[in-house]
Parts: sequence; C-alpha cells; structure tokens
Amino acid sequence: MTRAEQRLNSNHGRLVRTARAVPDRLRNVPLLGTGWTPRDVLAHVAAWQEEALRHLAQPDAPWPARSEVDAWNADAHRALRHLAWDDVLARLEANHVELGARLEVDPPRWFGTCTYWHYTEHTRALLAFLRSFDQSATTTVAPIAAQS
Repeated sequence: MTRAEQRLNSNHGRLVRTARAVPDRLRNVPLLGTGWTPRDVLAHVAAWQEEALRHLAQPDAPWPARSEVDAWNADAHRALRHLAWDDVLARLEANHVELGARLEVDPPRWFGTCTYWHYTEHTRALLAFLRSFDQSATTTVAPIAAQS
C-alpha cells in the first residue's frame, strides 16, 4: 500500500469515526465561529472529494482561484444543503471508494489538499466541537498531528 493510500484511508477513517461520534442532537448545531453544522462540514468535505474526482477525470479542468474559494464553498454548501446526515455519510463513503480506485502511486500535489489533509482539518474541527459539549470523542488526534 502506498503512502497516499494509507493517508487517504486512515484520514478518511478518522473523519468518519468522528462523524459517527456526533450525537443526533448535535448534528444540526452550528460549530462555534463558522455557522456550519457538523452535517454542513461533512457535506463540504464531500464536495471537495467530488472536485478531486472531477480533476482526476479532467486534469485540465480549472480550479477555483484562491479569491473564489469562499464563493465556491458557499455554492457547494447551498447545493448540498438538502442532503440528510445519512445521505452525506453515504456520499463521503462512495466518493472515498472512487478516489481510492483512481489514486495513483504518486498523486498530484493538490490531491492531499482536497482529500486527506482536508479530512484532518475537519476531523479536528469536529473533535473540538464534540469537546465543547463534553462529549467523549472516540478518535484521537495524536496520529493526525504527526502527519505532514
């Protein structure tokens, strides 16, 4: 298994385990300072997975410019707002399987930004959210912090 496959699988696993630790009553509660709920965060990750899949299929497709990323995120948020919690998790899983099937030994540099590094960022945010409600988070951040 390549390092990219290990990162993709382990970071995705941490994200999904953390998502499953979010109790029903907190799934639609906004994270402090973002206005996004845990469901919104996971849908956001799914949207970036799908952007990665698009670029794997069409390497010359344009990326949103840095100045456009916030607008891109807002558009993706609106487009996925209708999805229920279970639908978002199913989409994350389906995208993960497809990403794994398309993953090259040496993926392009942008791949980590859209996937495993992105998973880490939002796993940490969800863990902090859970801690703010004194929930026992079932995922550790120690291995995440050690990753580059």
